[in-house]
Amino acid sequence: MWVLDALGNLLSLPKKLILLNSKVDSHSVSEKTEASLKKFLAAHPEAAKDVKVRINQWTPFGELKRLTQNKRVEWYFRVFPGIPVTLWSSLTGRVLGGDHYNPYTNTIHLFSDDSAIALHEAGHAVDFSQNPSPGLYAVGRVLVPIELSQEQTASDLAIQHLKEQKDREGELHAYSTLYPAFGTYGGGQAGLPYGSYIGAGAGHILGFWQRRERRLGYQALDEAKVLDYVVEETELSRVMLGQQEKTRATLLQALQKEEK
Repeated sequence: MWVLDALGNLLSLPKKLILLNSKVDSHSVSEKTEASLKKFLAAHPEAAKDVKVRINQWTPFGELKRLTQNKRVEWYFRVFPGIPVTLWSSLTGRVLGGDHYNPYTNTIHLFSDDSAIALHEAGHAVDFSQNPSPGLYAVGRVLVPIELSQEQTASDLAIQHLKEQKDREGELHAYSTLYPAFGTYGGGQAGLPYGSYIGAGAGHILGFWQRRERRLGYQALDEAKVLDYVVEETELSRVMLGQQEKTRATLLQALQKEEK
């Protein structure tokens, strides 16, 4: 439905600007992003066995049906706040976008053509599948610390997956997207004027710093491997990535000293 897609893409301009990412709520998800999401879910079979992924899909009746069938969440939580949450997100998402995971229906809704965002939402599914009381955990999002903890956990799971897949470019890109996205939550909850924008700005700065450190560390690691050094991930983090101001040469010296 190209008219709805074009409208949704237009209405998402503020999100694109705040995250500096044109793929946010693009309402056109590529096979590459879908494949990345499938690989993540395959690595977490317990969460993936009954999760539903809806890509740029409008189906409120389908979501209400899943709401009645999701036995992972207690029935009273599915009634409230499950019904209003599901109705609002399923009715408006096709135009307004907003990638999210609905724990009351156990559904991932994806509108952005960005693998980091897709993995983050799948990270929520994994997080909830590991919680003994997902209904209470979902309602707990009304408390700021729990909401921020859930967002942080989902991002950590996404980034850890990219590390395990040795997808360096995907990992570095994730810092650019997920850090400022997390900042919008933190800044928005701070109660400051334009808090989401301030939080996103801080997230961009932290994401840039983390991306720079990881890239520097990987470059040093590649150079070290040429010299037949074998470094574990823990050693890489401790010796190299924690050294913010050091050059690649200095990092290699520290690595060589650590090996001795």
